[in-house]
Amino acid sequence: MLLAASWACLGCGEVHFVPSPFTPQNVELIYSTQEDISIVRWRISSTAPLGSDLGFQILDDTGYQPVDFSRSVFPGGGSMCSDGLGSCFQYVLRGRYPVANRPNPVRAVHSVYGTLPGGRVAAQTVPQTISLASFFHTNNDLVYANIKDAVASADPYVFPRPYERTMWPTNGLCVSDAPPDGVSFSPLDATGGFPPEAPLSDSGIYCVAVRPIPSDAGASAIAQTRVETVPEVTTFDQTYVPPIEQSPVIYQIVLDLEIPLADRCATALQTIESLVDKYMGSVQVPVRKLPTMNLATNPNATGGATNCAQTSGRTLPASDMAEAVKQVIATFPETHQQFHFFYFNNLNSPLPSTLTDSLTALFNALASPPAPYDLATLSWLFNPGLAAATGPTWWMSQPPWQEADDPNFEPTLAAYVQQTLPYESQSHDPNSPVPLLSPADSAQDDGDLFKICYSSPGSQAAYTSPPQPLFSGPSWPIVGTDPPGYLVTLPTQISVPVTSFVEAIADIDFQICSRFCVDHPYLSTSGTGVSSWASSPLCAGAD
Repeated sequence: MLLAASWACLGCGEVHFVPSPFTPQNVELIYSTQEDISIVRWRISSTAPLGSDLGFQILDDTGYQPVDFSRSVFPGGGSMCSDGLGSCFQYVLRGRYPVANRPNPVRAVHSVYGTLPGGRVAAQTVPQTISLASFFHTNNDLVYANIKDAVASADPYVFPRPYERTMWPTNGLCVSDAPPDGVSFSPLDATGGFPPEAPLSDSGIYCVAVRPIPSDAGASAIAQTRVETVPEVTTFDQTYVPPIEQSPVIYQIVLDLEIPLADRCATALQTIESLVDKYMGSVQVPVRKLPTMNLATNPNATGGATNCAQTSGRTLPASDMAEAVKQVIATFPETHQQFHFFYFNNLNSPLPSTLTDSLTALFNALASPPAPYDLATLSWLFNPGLAAATGPTWWMSQPPWQEADDPNFEPTLAAYVQQTLPYESQSHDPNSPVPLLSPADSAQDDGDLFKICYSSPGSQAAYTSPPQPLFSGPSWPIVGTDPPGYLVTLPTQISVPVTSFVEAIADIDFQICSRFCVDHPYLSTSGTGVSSWASSPLCAGAD
């Protein structure tokens, strides 16, 4: 028939014979010395669902026998190849398959195409088909087993097999082919870790073993590895903000106006005081107003404006005024304080010496506040101009001011309060350690180790009671009676306007190690492998 086909095709192109879609191809046989099993694999080009019309046979001493995949020692059968090109099959037998005498061990039997001999087998012997890498999860709550299994997965063949696991404490190597007596296995959930036996041993060193579960309940080789517990650490994040002090507002108004008309005098006095009160009293800090004083009172003044008539010998009770300010200061807990002194004079003329002398005496007296306070006297001069030339040094001398109705008067007060008040202060003594733990927590963690992982700005570990910088070593023991802390230098800000104030803070990350701190490897926060938490400056990261 082949000959006839050849004559019939004279003049035609070449004839190519291709395997049937059900012919076993790429037949492999892998013998595992470790597990003493033979894995037979093959593939067919068909991707059609497998049915009763197709079966496979394997050669034994008595000839070809049907392949019963349910008798495969480990998962077998057929499934789509992982590369998407056909169907893949696996059959696992115990012992070494005598491939030398059976170069074509597999064939297919199809209800339509008949018997389809498989290709010649490619055989190899491997020393190992299953291996294990294991590690403890953060703080040793779980043990993970990463299994590399050439029986369960060897692209394009994927036939996952179940496992069981165990572990036992050791001080040596893990080289035995079997676990110690009394150690039992439990099913392994390969998707997650399993809890170790509690309590953990003092050394924290274990052997972890896994073995595949065969379908015939026979023996199974174990894969094992030595694991160590990781340092048991707790990570803390602390933000330290030195206390921020807002200065209270203390102010006093001194009126010294020359207005001959009584109505205009009363209006001016009322307008000035109400505007100053409105804005100085709008700050959300304690506000204390001292009694308003009017120097321009002359009962003999012409025109009837007795409250707006200057006298040549007018003066201030400087000593009494300074004492009143100091008494108010002492009622506040804040250290840094300001006294706002408002002086209003609408005449463009020099001040009498009696007044300038008393103003100078007042400002000098306020320069020495009672301990522990410091006081800034903020003296405002509202005048057309000449008063500044004859008076003391003023903190602020407004542009020429002549009357209460000056259109710049109210905006000046409003802008000052909005952009300046309250004054804020913040300071930290760089020689005073900031505690990392409370005394109670320090007593509870007595004997554990601590280290600073990160700080901004840079810091120096220390004990707090008494203060003691710690210069040597990347980690230090926690002393229950002397809580751990750190020294840090932060910018000092004293009486800064509220809109210019920038809060100073220190950010600190630190860890406490309670167990397995010495000579137990771990991964740092940067992913670097470290051999010992106690001797490394690197902190442990989360798995």
